[in-house]
Amino acid sequence: MKKIVILFALLALVSPVFVSAQEKDTLNKDNTTTRDTLTKEKTPSLSVLNNPLKGVNSIGDLFYKIVDFVMSLSYVVIAFFLLLSGFKFVTAQGSDEKLTEAKQTFFYTIIGALILIGANTIVKVVQEVIKGLQG
Repeated sequence: MKKIVILFALLALVSPVFVSAQEKDTLNKDNTTTRDTLTKEKTPSLSVLNNPLKGVNSIGDLFYKIVDFVMSLSYVVIAFFLLLSGFKFVTAQGSDEKLTEAKQTFFYTIIGALILIGANTIVKVVQEVIKGLQG
């Protein structure tokens, strides 16, 4: 079971890399593709990572970026555990022990999701109050 959880977590972390790696060629006015234009100009490779700290001017901005990143990861974890609880419901097959375990997984997932959404709301409110006081 632990191996499956680790596999899904890795898949959730790696899948955006595969999606963003696919690029489309678009035609320019002179009927050359964007890729042709880039190779002619000898620009750096398109696989260069963007600066994740772009636009960070203070420690507060860095904190908010970290919170946003953690929140986006937590939504993936919530979705995974909702699917896991559904899988446990389906495989319970009338067994009271397995059904109780599935209900607990679902209940704890919902409670965790509510706590995370509440925490995110509090952070956003505090952020807006601080921005309002600064400017």
